[in-house]
Amino acid sequence: MKKLALVSLGLPPSQSGQSIVLYHLLKEIPPENYCLITLRNFHLYRYLKSSSTKLSGRYYFLHPDYQIVRLLVKTASLLSIRPLLCLATKIRVRQIKKILVEERVQVVIACTGDLFDPPAAFMASRELGIPFILYAFDYYSRQWTGSVTRSFAEKLEREILQGAIHVIVPNECMAKEYAERYCIRPTIIHNPFDLMEYERNAAAQQGKKTSDEVSIVYTGSVYDAHYTAFQNLIAAIPKTGIPDLILHIYTPQSLAQLVAHGMTGPVKIHRPQPNNEMPGIQRSADILFLPLAFRSTYPKIIKTSAPGKIGEYLAAKKPVLVHAPKDSFIAWYFRKYGCGEVVFEDNVEKLADAIVRLLQDKRQTQELVANAYERAKSDFDLENASKKFLAAIDELQTENRAG
Repeated sequence: MKKLALVSLGLPPSQSGQSIVLYHLLKEIPPENYCLITLRNFHLYRYLKSSSTKLSGRYYFLHPDYQIVRLLVKTASLLSIRPLLCLATKIRVRQIKKILVEERVQVVIACTGDLFDPPAAFMASRELGIPFILYAFDYYSRQWTGSVTRSFAEKLEREILQGAIHVIVPNECMAKEYAERYCIRPTIIHNPFDLMEYERNAAAQQGKKTSDEVSIVYTGSVYDAHYTAFQNLIAAIPKTGIPDLILHIYTPQSLAQLVAHGMTGPVKIHRPQPNNEMPGIQRSADILFLPLAFRSTYPKIIKTSAPGKIGEYLAAKKPVLVHAPKDSFIAWYFRKYGCGEVVFEDNVEKLADAIVRLLQDKRQTQELVANAYERAKSDFDLENASKKFLAAIDELQTENRAG
């Protein structure tokens, strides 16, 4: 296997969806075959030594700190100082090049999530003559809403995508967007999870539910890509007429932030739990909620978003309620394969009706659950994803052009 360097803002042991995906893809690779490059992040740096989900490869922490970079980007956007972004990119290129040379890297993989990581890693690899792969967890140029940062990302995106040996994307909608706009042929790797590990952890957590509540459960981050969908759900719960129906949210976001965006009423907020406890929490639910916002500042991100929890939800053996725009990947996927109840209208009444159907129509629910488990095995299990990931690294002669 070729020695690779992976550049990403999100890395294990942090609990972001991107970090968890990378943990699964890299955990079986011998540590001498890869290294990890990221911005210095206090929480990641502090808990790295004690976490069970850290990777065995060597971690390199770039300077300055992530908070300083955020301030730099904000300043450049507010003052329209594009040269400041170019300077920051050049500094990042020098830092990454030094590590690539030291580690004798043969392949560079850069992940989206940070404004500077993809272009800096691409420039560093090009200057050293090392093959480059972009892992686009999100639509890179559409992540940035400021005029300066958006134009900066758009200018570089075409060069990066067309210069990459491979472009990896997490779903069919993003593959279509990139293919149509840049005439490339991305490799689709659905965000994987370890199904065998999930089953072991679920079995260890069985029997935890003791309440008579009817629970709708959401696990993961909550931000402006979700707010309007959650607001609809909270408004829909009383309309179902089902007593003791409660929304449980397990998230790292603060209670104050959630309340400020309407997360009050029949809602219980929980702190995020360890990854090995999530299968038990998900399987204790009556319904699992998978939302995306109907009104946001980045509709292209909503359309192409693939939450990291999809595989786990599909394997949970509980019905999944998708509430997202019709053109989004998750609405398309769950409708196409009949593996969840999909409400793609921005409509509280239809959402309430869907909840009632899932709780009362046992035959339909059983069919959805069975279909979902099959999709978990065929599209999201780690074994298939690992094969695609390793093939992208080793088959570097393959072009990513669409023809």
